[in-house]
Amino acid sequence: MRTLSLTVAAALALAIGATVAMAADVKKPDGQVIFETYKCNSCHSIATAVIEKKKAAAPEEGEEAAAATTDKTKKAPPDLSAVGVSHKADWMTAFLMKKEKTKEGKLHTKKFKGTDDELKKITAWLESLKDVKAAEKANAKK
Repeated sequence: MRTLSLTVAAALALAIGATVAMAADVKKPDGQVIFETYKCNSCHSIATAVIEKKKAAAPEEGEEAAAATTDKTKKAPPDLSAVGVSHKADWMTAFLMKKEKTKEGKLHTKKFKGTDDELKKITAWLESLKDVKAAEKANAKK
């Protein structure tokens, strides 16, 4: 009986270990890897991909008042969980290259520095993001 219990316990441990290993091996989409590589999450979150916006560093002495003013007047970058609902990859490509403006007339803060292939992959991935409920929930927290 003791041998049977140990055998079952060992089999269960192997099954759990295999499941954890398989979960770790899940490959991220190329666009997500590029998003993270170029630190797009320093401004944006994507709730559906479990990508959180990085916390801003504390301001240096004397910068606090300027930062507070800027934060109040500046619109926070959105969660991109549903960006594919309202924008196509070609628009996003132009926007990331600072050739297109938002409906509010704003250019993207930074011009994309990657290759044309990386730009194509990131915008294709972003276009596939269409979870409106997740985006609304994430943007409501801001």
